[in-house]
Amino acid sequence: MAMSGRLGGGRRRLPPLLLRHNNDLQGITSNRFSIRLPSSRKTFRLIIISLAFIALFPPIFFHFRLRHFQQMQLRRCGWLSNPPLVCAHGGDSINAFPNTMTAYNLALRSRADCIEIDVSRSLDGALFALHDRDLQRISGNNTSKVGYLNMKEFVVVD
Repeated sequence: MAMSGRLGGGRRRLPPLLLRHNNDLQGITSNRFSIRLPSSRKTFRLIIISLAFIALFPPIFFHFRLRHFQQMQLRRCGWLSNPPLVCAHGGDSINAFPNTMTAYNLALRSRADCIEIDVSRSLDGALFALHDRDLQRISGNNTSKVGYLNMKEFVVVD
């Protein structure tokens, strides 16, 4: 039986179409299972792009995380930038009798933002910085009220 072609092993000749494509791909081995490595330019580009991603992604990520954290902190602690007013009711009534000049001066030294003065009108129209409960405590009479007494009946406290 006559065989066309060569006898024995060796490389097969490629048809002209495949031969032309094979010459274009010089770096490829004949093993069809081998992995083609990218050229050095493509490897360099891949490394540069990877390094750029590694260099730029964390700062961008943490910028947005920090901005989110600052927004949360502002929501929770926003009152710290605009604190509430501290108003001393009757002055510093812990260290002095309420609604006296001593209590007012102590409140101002304590840096209170405002002082609330309790004003009551006597029977003859005079104004006093005094609550009914304070008058009752001073006089010892639970029924006395500022509006039932005139100015002459008050004892000056301070």
